[in-house]
Amino acid sequence: MNTTIENALKRLHGNQLFDEATHLLYEFLSPKHCFIGCFDETRHYASTLSYRIQGELSDPFTYPLTGTPCQLVQHGSQACSYPANIKALFPNDIALQSMNVEGYLGIPVFTDSDEAVGIIVCLFDRPYQHTEAAQQWCQDLSYLLGVELKYTQLLSKQEKLLWELEEGQRVAKVGSWFWDLTADTISWSREIYRIYGIEDTGLTPSIDLLSEFIHPEDREWVLSSLHDSIESDSVSYNLVHRAQLADGSIKYLRKRADVIRDKQGKPLLMRGTVHDVTDVYQISAKLTKTSHKLNTTFNSVEEGIWEYDLISEEFFTSPKFWNILGRDKPQDGSDFAEWIECIHPEDRAEGLSFFQRFIQQNFTSVFQFEFRLSEKRFPELIEGNERWLKLKGSVIAKNDKGEPTRIAGIQRDITNTVEARRQLNRAQVVFDNTSECILITDRHNKIISVNRAFEQTTGYREKELLGQTPSVLSSGLHEKEYYQDLWYSLTTMGHWKGEVWNKRKNGEIYPEEMSINVIRDSNDEVINYVAVFRDISHWKKAEEQLTFFAYCDPLTGLVNRRSFVHRVEKKINSVSKKSQVFSLLFIDMDDFKSINDLYGHDFGDRVLTHIAERLKEQFTENDNICRYGGDEFCVLLPDSGANEAKDIAHEVVATISKPLLIDGITINTTVSIGVSTYPDSGTTHHALLKNADYAMYNMKGRGRNGVCEYDGDLQSEYLQKLRLRDRLKNAIADEALTVYYQPIVDAQSGNISKFEALVRWFDGVEGFVSPAVFIPLAEKYGLIKQLGSFVLHKACRDLKTLHDAGFDTVSFSVNRSVKEFINNAEEEQVWEVIQHYGLPDNAIIIEITESIASKESSDIQCLLNHFKQRDIKVAMDDFGTGYSSLSAVVELRPDIIKIDREFIKDIEQSSDSQTLVSLIIDLSKKLGIQVVAEGVETQEQLALLQDMSCQYVQGFYFSQAVPFERCFTLLQQQ
Repeated sequence: MNTTIENALKRLHGNQLFDEATHLLYEFLSPKHCFIGCFDETRHYASTLSYRIQGELSDPFTYPLTGTPCQLVQHGSQACSYPANIKALFPNDIALQSMNVEGYLGIPVFTDSDEAVGIIVCLFDRPYQHTEAAQQWCQDLSYLLGVELKYTQLLSKQEKLLWELEEGQRVAKVGSWFWDLTADTISWSREIYRIYGIEDTGLTPSIDLLSEFIHPEDREWVLSSLHDSIESDSVSYNLVHRAQLADGSIKYLRKRADVIRDKQGKPLLMRGTVHDVTDVYQISAKLTKTSHKLNTTFNSVEEGIWEYDLISEEFFTSPKFWNILGRDKPQDGSDFAEWIECIHPEDRAEGLSFFQRFIQQNFTSVFQFEFRLSEKRFPELIEGNERWLKLKGSVIAKNDKGEPTRIAGIQRDITNTVEARRQLNRAQVVFDNTSECILITDRHNKIISVNRAFEQTTGYREKELLGQTPSVLSSGLHEKEYYQDLWYSLTTMGHWKGEVWNKRKNGEIYPEEMSINVIRDSNDEVINYVAVFRDISHWKKAEEQLTFFAYCDPLTGLVNRRSFVHRVEKKINSVSKKSQVFSLLFIDMDDFKSINDLYGHDFGDRVLTHIAERLKEQFTENDNICRYGGDEFCVLLPDSGANEAKDIAHEVVATISKPLLIDGITINTTVSIGVSTYPDSGTTHHALLKNADYAMYNMKGRGRNGVCEYDGDLQSEYLQKLRLRDRLKNAIADEALTVYYQPIVDAQSGNISKFEALVRWFDGVEGFVSPAVFIPLAEKYGLIKQLGSFVLHKACRDLKTLHDAGFDTVSFSVNRSVKEFINNAEEEQVWEVIQHYGLPDNAIIIEITESIASKESSDIQCLLNHFKQRDIKVAMDDFGTGYSSLSAVVELRPDIIKIDREFIKDIEQSSDSQTLVSLIIDLSKKLGIQVVAEGVETQEQLALLQDMSCQYVQGFYFSQAVPFERCFTLLQQQ
């Protein structure tokens, strides 16, 4: 015995054994074709169990032995070798002629009984000389294959017998069952599942399950009969009962069973049959005993039977023929006419000519006609719901001339078949037109089909891939273990899903999202592999972009705030274990808004890009640089303490302060930088960034363009302002502020002409808070509009009370910030508030600061025009403190000018102040503008102003600002 062959084939069985044997043949003899064949029972055919072409496995095939050299091997039961010219020696062997081979070797395969059950064949594309060594080698291989091949034949025969048994049960509608009474387990054949209409063939059989299908009226006696037959050998189980299926339909079943007992009579096993006798049972109740056999045959089949006499034109039909149509069989013999009326009008002409065509064309084979039922005769067929039938017929009798005289056939309902055909066509359309790529292989992983999307994605045509393995698409990027895991998943679980990098026909490598499923037949044998995939190149690109945008700033390419915070957190976690320090720089561009306003935001973005490039040049680790937002940047200094961080920050200030040249425009930029250090400035990323931000803002307050290290006092002062801001916000919302009024007096008569409303705040924490503190705070944090609105409403309410008390000539002057009026068209207007309280428009005077009004003159001019149209007077407060006071007067044309108290304070000693105040009064008279001198505190100041013909004065000389109730007293005393 050849030990090489024995070792190679040891512990192999079935297909693995045969495939390995052909592999050995190819390696030993190098034939172009080699296969192992098995003779069928008739010994006229051979079927290949393993077939290789040039060493590669190929699909099996069956071929006839007649006229082939294999027939000689079979008949002679001995090896047969033809060194050359084999095609000429066997011209009738069609396979040999097409294979383009030269030499032939055939070795019979014997069983232990010396019966040749198969053959080993090698076909050579060159002359072949068979040697004794090769003969001995092939005989050893034949000996090892004999037993396995005989076993394969027996398995095939067993499978065939099992199939024939099951098919016989299906045709006869008889199912078999076995009940192991000892283990209380039941098994039954597939036909029983079909009889009971059970779709789930994996459902475990049981007596309880059968009981559910017994008709309720029959259940008790059927089960009683079953148990009686088990308990007593004298009772047989042979009965017919009704079964009620899950859909409510009724069947008649005949059941027979025998009980096998041991020597003591103990029941061990019960075996029996279930026969669906529904058709027989229903027909037998209507037919006589003499016609029982004929009618049983006639109606037990699924199809309706018909016969047509071509000479007499008589049409004979079975009741089943009409049951299929849902009609009763005509009693007047008008079967043919009634049947024609059932056909759809569009198909009726073909139905009429169906029978005549047997005569005209002398049909001798089966002929068929498919048609639809008429909606008119079958109104239950709503639009789109068709019923299809098929008529099949053949000649059963001819005359002496050989002409057909009688034909017969069947009629069956093919609605489901037609629908299945349509679904198959639709599935093919979906297969061809789906956007997903589909690849199907056989059980050997050879490609058998691809769809159009696959061709478009890969660049391959289907005909180029048929018979190849999917490895032709491999990119080579995946390791061997990757594919081993893939096949392990397919083998164990039947499916796999993941991402694969494959290669197009043009060599381009691309990513796919793929799912592979194993398709098995009813015997759980693999028959196909189906792969569905899509090109996800664009997803990968989008994923890369999303990843970039998630962690980076799209304008500068620096990391964004989220990523930077994560990096700082990681740094905190690492240094906290090693007692190390690190620092943060918080960088903010100085007056960057002016660049955007002057050159536009696109230009401003380019400036930021250049700043980012300078930071990248200064810091080698770009991931430590962050665009925090807007014109703010942050830098992480991993191993720097406070002093080193400040030195680096000063270098940054110097670097960024260098002029930038963009599009011929030179830009000079500066930055303010705040420095915070772990752990002195904080131990969390939030604290470190916040405190660096405090330090940066402190630097801006000192004049910008510099570096400031975080100090706890900075935060304390900043937090105090924030707390004061919050209390101010609550005070405004709760109307916890109050309004005092300071009289404005006629300088000549000394009578009170008007009052200036001045807001006062008595805070529960700090007590009296100066307006010089909380008003700038309100402007900075966006509370000035609410504050101004509160004062205006309070002043209007109090003035209304004065007017109602008889002082209707008094007016109130209310301070408003110009910022309250800019871009504020949707909010409540001043004149609307005045009208709301029923006051005349000229009762309220609006005071605006001269310096701020000058800056916003282009925006405030339109508003002042609205005031003048409604007779609301405007006073310019703090006049003389602006950079262009006279131009502001000319441009804005206020109704009243209030001379700033700084000029009045020195009017007694300073001749310059006297001259300037005198000029303002004279100019105002010429322009028709009233003048109010603020800050009058002495008799001498009043006297000088009276000499200058100043119209109104205001100050402590007359009264401080007083609560509203004191206004009545002041007015009554004058």
